[in-house]
Amino acid sequence: MPVTTNSAWNTANAALAKIPIYVFLIGGQATVYTSHDLTRMGITGTLPAYEAWLRTPTGATQSIDVQNGTSSIGELECEVIDYGGAIRTLVGTNTLEGQTATLLVGYPGLAYSQFVTLHVYTVYKVIPSPAYTSYLFRSRDVQVDAKATIWNNPTNGFPLAPSNPWILQGTPCEILQAIWLMGLGNPASTIDHAGMAALDAPSEGLYSNARPYLFEMAKPFIAKQFIEDQILKSAGMYPVVLSTGQYSVRPCRAPAAGPSSVFAFTQDNVTVLPELDRAEILNDMLWQFDADDQSNYRTEQLYFDATSISLFQRSNERQVQSDGLRTELGAWWWTQEISQRMFSRFAGTSALRGGAPLISVKAFFLTIPVWVGDYVTLSHPLMPNLFTGALGVTNRVFEVIDRSPDYRKGSMGFKLLDTGLTGAAAAAVIDSAVIDTATFY
Repeated sequence: MPVTTNSAWNTANAALAKIPIYVFLIGGQATVYTSHDLTRMGITGTLPAYEAWLRTPTGATQSIDVQNGTSSIGELECEVIDYGGAIRTLVGTNTLEGQTATLLVGYPGLAYSQFVTLHVYTVYKVIPSPAYTSYLFRSRDVQVDAKATIWNNPTNGFPLAPSNPWILQGTPCEILQAIWLMGLGNPASTIDHAGMAALDAPSEGLYSNARPYLFEMAKPFIAKQFIEDQILKSAGMYPVVLSTGQYSVRPCRAPAAGPSSVFAFTQDNVTVLPELDRAEILNDMLWQFDADDQSNYRTEQLYFDATSISLFQRSNERQVQSDGLRTELGAWWWTQEISQRMFSRFAGTSALRGGAPLISVKAFFLTIPVWVGDYVTLSHPLMPNLFTGALGVTNRVFEVIDRSPDYRKGSMGFKLLDTGLTGAAAAAVIDSAVIDTATFY
């Protein structure tokens, strides 16, 4: 989901010459810190109490490992000049660690209400700069809250134990939300409930037709590690932290209606030639599930894409383990479905003819609304076409899996993943690769 903007902001952002104005807000504090004087820059409307002491931040990176269902934890540093010792006093008389850190951006002449939100993080450290002339406010995204250990059964408040297990059953999104809201006790505002409900909708045909997970949590567990290893990886999903600060997820295929591009990258808005690479081929998946009370897996199931293995003369295996997948709840069907979808994206068969292309793009600042998990197109007359051998690529569809802004330099960096969505029909049909199975007892 791209950054939520408005028409006035979009017009100002599209201008060739522009001066971004940043606003740094700290939870519980009435005064905000800005990179420019709001009044002198013609910002209208009701203005907060502010001091123009903010140095333009570099930005916060978010990077996705699609095959393993993980995401890096974004970190943002905002440096505020200690004018007259005011920030020293603020830091010395308030507990700022744990407060929200919000970064807004706008342009001269806009109303303050038309500024848009870039990041909502949590402050974890406040330290002076080496020369003591400013203070560095370091914050991390909401995933850091999920690194906590869940010790108690939230249904009764007593410690998790074999005699007091927490039973979790449902779709990946349902279980994830239960852990996030009940197990971690996070506010409902910190999770993208609407987006997850949409993934579970029958119209998407993704997860609503099966609930193959049933976890019996009988001992303490680290939430982030559990969510990524046990749920997201086994569901072909990966996490995304939105610009609003909410935790969200993306599935193993485009929406049922087909991918909708939020931005078109062209030679006019990229600053250097796109850099090409390829992802690792994935053509072999070993699943382990039906865990017993000792977390020993009673069922192993192997899927491999025979076409890919024959074509590239090698196998690249991913092991997927999930204590919650159960045969009686449809785990066999589920593992085949997810394997097929992952092979369709990463086995390198069909038009891809190798690992899924990865394109690194350096772009102008106007691309700032593009977010991780978005679909975009790329066109460039000088870029080699890996599928035809010709020169030039036109309207190729990509998925954004890395966003690396440098607000200080006014540039944006993205990594784009091509999994063959260009020209695909809505609810893309899985490639007809030969898939064999073997079960070991």
